[in-house]
Amino acid sequence: MGWVGERSEELRRELEEQRVRIDRLHKEAAACREEAVVLRECLAEVGALNHVRYLVLLHRRRFAAACAAHPWRAESQLADILAAGRAAFAVGLFTGTAEVRAVCSASRLVGGAARDILPSIRNKYPGHVYVHGGYDGQRRLLSIERLAPTGDSWELLPPMEDRRNVVAAAVLSDRLFVCGGWNGERRMSTVERYDMVVGTWEPMEPMLERRSHPAVAVAGGRLYVCGGFDGAESLRSVECLDPQDGQWSRLPSMLGRRRRAVALVIAQRIYICGGFDGASQLDFSEFYDTGEGWWSALPPMLARRVIHAAVVISGMIYVLGSEDDARVVSSAERLDPASSTWEALAPMLSRRVGAAVAAVGGCLYVCGGWDGRQRLSSVERFSPSLGLWEDLPPMLERRDRAAVGAIAGRLYICGGFDGDRDLSSAEFFDPAVGHWTALPEMAERRSSAFAVTARA
Repeated sequence: MGWVGERSEELRRELEEQRVRIDRLHKEAAACREEAVVLRECLAEVGALNHVRYLVLLHRRRFAAACAAHPWRAESQLADILAAGRAAFAVGLFTGTAEVRAVCSASRLVGGAARDILPSIRNKYPGHVYVHGGYDGQRRLLSIERLAPTGDSWELLPPMEDRRNVVAAAVLSDRLFVCGGWNGERRMSTVERYDMVVGTWEPMEPMLERRSHPAVAVAGGRLYVCGGFDGAESLRSVECLDPQDGQWSRLPSMLGRRRRAVALVIAQRIYICGGFDGASQLDFSEFYDTGEGWWSALPPMLARRVIHAAVVISGMIYVLGSEDDARVVSSAERLDPASSTWEALAPMLSRRVGAAVAAVGGCLYVCGGWDGRQRLSSVERFSPSLGLWEDLPPMLERRDRAAVGAIAGRLYICGGFDGDRDLSSAEFFDPAVGHWTALPEMAERRSSAFAVTARA
């Protein structure tokens, strides 16, 4: 027994040493991956690396290694295999609608099979969650990543050309437009467009003015950018991008200067609420009629709001949370556009600002944020029909300034700041199940990032 006990203790020590070595190797591997990402970004910034070319060569190298490790001779071509509808459908369901559409355009060999399955894939496939930009605690980020269709990994996509945050960003016709922002040194007027089908960025004509913290909206197939901050003062100016000719045009200015406002669209009217004019928080709201081409004042909100959240549910505008004169509030209200009246709602269960807010299934979800003392993991839901807030299971982590997206009835929360560090973690909430599920970690830590969901 003494020998057995000594041998067991020896094995335990060896296992512990192995665990320590494995942990160290994991940390070194993670550091190497992070350094490789930074090195690629540095090389891309100076024009020494084409990111798309890099990914092509990397794929070829990995494919050649796989062929060498598992040699085989095929009697058929890929097109022959995909001609069998079941095989093509399985591949398309795994890759997603964007990739199937790209194949339709890029390959005569397999394009026919891709076109045949595309309608079925659209019906079955919920879409992608894209997260881009933001801040990792040290630098503004160029990168954009996408949650894989299977939900088991994040795909790092070609990066933007310019580091920036607090941008105007919106999706229009399967393209993500990123306008202006702040790169840590100056406000920007540059514009980039990411094609979700092709998977590439392209520069666009710059805006007519430099601006960060603008309000942005899509209406009538055009992109509207309103107000913001040019580095010296809050702006009243408004401009519009027509994606058909890629040109910006100046529109009538808003009735008041503002930045950090929110913009929402109902029936081709753009509603702008709250914000900061450079001296104080605002309760002022107004709307722009895209058909008539003029701005009209609305009654003031019931509270001054900046860094607040707003959504549209059933033709009504819901506005909640804020910092009112440096005091975090729990109040909420809604606007009925038909009568142009604001109605006070029951206050949220917690005071919060910087929360992730989205509408899912006709209800309003509010997740995390900051209550003036600490970052929050709590979640609550407002039912417009009942007029009540309901406490939901908390998120798996505290998150302030997280990116949020909703698709296929699920709520996705990505990144954010927990009070100590920016986060790379992500999770989703399924109302049908009633609990949060962890997702794979993103490639980069990011707070104040922008998330969109698209079926492409």
